[in-house]
Amino acid sequence: MSLGLCLALAVGCSPSTPTPQKTDEKAAPEQPAKAATGEGLPALPDPIATVNEVAIPLAQFKDIYDLKVKKYTDRGREIPPSADRRYRKSITERLVYNEILRQEAKARGIEVDAAKLGERETQQKQGIKDWDKHLQRRGETEQSLRDMYIAEILEQQFLEKDGKLAVTDAEVDEEYEKIKPNYKSEGERIHASHILIPIGPQEQPTPMGEKPPEPSQEDKDKWRKEAVAKADELYKKATAPGADFAQLAKENSVGPSADKGGDLGIFTKDRMVEEFSVAAFKLKPGEISKPVETKFGIHIIKILAKYPPGDLPKEALADQIKERLSQRKLHQGRRELKDALLAKYKVKNTMEELLGPDPRGPKRPPVVNPAEMPAGHPPVDLKAKAAGHADDAKAEPEGGDGD
Repeated sequence: MSLGLCLALAVGCSPSTPTPQKTDEKAAPEQPAKAATGEGLPALPDPIATVNEVAIPLAQFKDIYDLKVKKYTDRGREIPPSADRRYRKSITERLVYNEILRQEAKARGIEVDAAKLGERETQQKQGIKDWDKHLQRRGETEQSLRDMYIAEILEQQFLEKDGKLAVTDAEVDEEYEKIKPNYKSEGERIHASHILIPIGPQEQPTPMGEKPPEPSQEDKDKWRKEAVAKADELYKKATAPGADFAQLAKENSVGPSADKGGDLGIFTKDRMVEEFSVAAFKLKPGEISKPVETKFGIHIIKILAKYPPGDLPKEALADQIKERLSQRKLHQGRRELKDALLAKYKVKNTMEELLGPDPRGPKRPPVVNPAEMPAGHPPVDLKAKAAGHADDAKAEPEGGDGD
């Protein structure tokens, strides 16, 4: 009908335009604004699905779905039908798979590793000043996030029990020979860990992508003073007899390296910001630096090893290679596990049946995760970054919001 109205206007402005076919112009004023949530989509069913006759209630679905919709209404917008459809489908699939994992864990007599769950939840909150607002931005509840973590941990526990994540010495040797040329260097290298204390609250995405307001100098001074005090306190703890630097990093650091105990990998001097490199390369293996301030925050650095120019020995890369191979197996194993469990359990997805096929057609092929590349393919971060995880220290404070 909109097309008919546009053509009618065009006729009035241009006499030479051929007269379009007659449309029902009386219906135009009665055409409702395309505003209602779920317009054109079926009513939400209850239950949304069943797994082996266990129902997943609509209320559980709406705990998440309503928050997704609220992200639009809070901006004065209404959720587009395409996004509405996508949320209905993805949330239902998530809840179905969570229920499958729950039933599978019960059948195997496996309970979720409480220590891993607590560690994951603690790490996710690092550097986030307002957790409630963070949840709101993500469109999640405390419980829905916890359920996501539980699902991931259970998957890993299943795969570990089935021996799908074990990495052999032969696999490490083979991978080392493939990547060894990428690590040859003319300069000295170090293997380091750090604890990063941000100065001020970490920036979070704003609803419309607008730039957050510039903090006052008073705020900047206050934040720096707080960060320095925390760094001094952590330095004392890190240098105390019997201190566990990796655990302190997990509990107090921010950014991608935090859940690895602050491990930054192996790097050359030119791979880090100057203040960091100057302090780090002066240290001997086992030594810990006093707090070092860079544009990313305040760092406490521990040197794990030093290596001369030339090839890196296999021992220097063994842990990194094992982690890379393990992650590759984990990604592959999760896909295979999910396929197997979906085939094993009787699922009735009422939501998907009501939605029917997506009118937009099939989705575009997914972007390949480097960790999911076939065996034998050079891992991207190992090949592109001859410093191992070196860029971690440069990019980490800017992107590590724990999300």
